[in-house]
Amino acid sequence: MSEIIDTAFLKSICEELARDLNYQPEKPLTEDNISYRALQKEFAQYNTAKQWFHNICLTAATMAELPYPGLSEEIRYYVAKYTWLALYVDDMEHSHAQPERISSFQRSIIDVTAAEPEGELLQALRKHLAESYRLFEPMAADGIVLCAMDFIHGSLLEQMSKVQRMRLTNASASWPYYLRRKAGSSIGYGFMLFPKEANVDISVYIQVIDDMTLVTDLTNDVFSFYKEQLAGDQQNYVYNRAAVTQRSIKDTLKDLAEESIQANSRITQVLESSGNTTALDIWRNFVNGYIGFHFTLNRYRLQELVDHSALSTYSKSGSLRE
Repeated sequence: MSEIIDTAFLKSICEELARDLNYQPEKPLTEDNISYRALQKEFAQYNTAKQWFHNICLTAATMAELPYPGLSEEIRYYVAKYTWLALYVDDMEHSHAQPERISSFQRSIIDVTAAEPEGELLQALRKHLAESYRLFEPMAADGIVLCAMDFIHGSLLEQMSKVQRMRLTNASASWPYYLRRKAGSSIGYGFMLFPKEANVDISVYIQVIDDMTLVTDLTNDVFSFYKEQLAGDQQNYVYNRAAVTQRSIKDTLKDLAEESIQANSRITQVLESSGNTTALDIWRNFVNGYIGFHFTLNRYRLQELVDHSALSTYSKSGSLRE
């Protein structure tokens, strides 16, 4: 018998996680936003379904504008375009992206004898990744490019029916996060926080880049669980982790929230001790904007659970940490 996850529990854990990460409500992005309009123009040829196209452009623009507010318009559009391309690849059902074309993408990059990536969109992705080396220091750009390769690998793995049907046991403990990290693209978003223009040396943040990935992944897992539950989707990290740890779904969600809070605390401690206030401000802006990304988009349906505008007025009582 499947576990019943009541909405009161999901409301509580979403509110508490936002509160424990010191969230202050963000305003939803509007259609006159510069990144949104630029995406609509650049990818107009893919507007084959008006609502889907609007949603993918708004999601990508929001991911750039809210978590990266202190960075230049050029960097924000770089993030928006990266996100748009990733969403297009990930949403194979609506985008009609062909797995066989996508699966040959990595080879087309490293094999000089291979043909160019097939299709205009994959060629655009290749050019966009190459642009990373103009905007970011080489090690950060490498991290973004490798993350994109991992993302494609993970997305294709998730689509494989044989993989979806695999029986998980407690001996498969490392599998859920292996797939989650591959398909999440989160480490790339960590490196994108520190372009050349920010003038933050890699030694300031590299020791917590993995924790930045954890915060990004696990926060998303908690905030996206409600919409996935409504859709009957159990092919996700929460269910996979619960299966291998033999813990309930509720306890697993609590674990993820607590691990995200702890990782954020470690990041903050390291950045504070570095004395680099720019890096610390960039990270704090990212966390707040990333939470806002989930609460302001209809994609996650959190407005059905939580009064977003009232989050900043809640007291710390009932915190996950108490």
